[in-house]
Amino acid sequence: MPASSFKTSSRGQASYLSPTHTINPRSPYTQGGSVVGVIIIAMLLFALSGLILGMTVGIFQHLKGPQKSPQAMAATTHITATSTHTTPVNKIPLNCPLIDQGVYQGVANGEVAYTLSAHAVDKSGTCTKSGNAIHQKGITFRLWLTKVPSNKRIDIPASTWSDLNKLQSPLTHEIANGLQFDATTPQVQASNGQGQGTWKFGVSPEVKPGTYYLVVLTDWDGTYANWTWLYFTVKAAHA
Repeated sequence: MPASSFKTSSRGQASYLSPTHTINPRSPYTQGGSVVGVIIIAMLLFALSGLILGMTVGIFQHLKGPQKSPQAMAATTHITATSTHTTPVNKIPLNCPLIDQGVYQGVANGEVAYTLSAHAVDKSGTCTKSGNAIHQKGITFRLWLTKVPSNKRIDIPASTWSDLNKLQSPLTHEIANGLQFDATTPQVQASNGQGQGTWKFGVSPEVKPGTYYLVVLTDWDGTYANWTWLYFTVKAAHA
């Protein structure tokens, strides 16, 4: 009798095996293992791709060079240059300077004991008597002692007063170093804000007794000039 294709389990239940059924040679967990394997392979590939990407970035960074940390931009201060415009002074013709404080005699002993002051004026008045005061700094003033000319007049050619450098040297008929000036009031000086010049001086012992002129010159940058004079008597030191 051929062997039965039916078997009875120990519990009395039949276990059916089809003669045409091909048993899968894999273990009962092969299917699940395949999924796990795929996942592992995928993870390996992902990790590998990450590694490759990291290496690529590293190589790229190496070739590119080290990256500097962003630096804070320094604040830039923009300074707008401003020019200072000096209002030009409108120079006007000068009249004979007016004497504010005069002196008419002195002793030839070299002692600084005398003061003379004058101020610049325009031509609105009479020479040596009147005129509108010019309240302007920088007008050149000069005081000197000179012999009295035969015609009693002091003439200063334009070639002299138009060149301010020449006013630093002795002028025609001037008694060179006849006056000795205090250091604070030089012989040639610029006017103060009131258009005034002031001198403190003495008479040199080298000056002989006699009658002279004290001459006061005002000169506005060599453009306009005028002057005045007054008699000045010099006495001997031991007269």
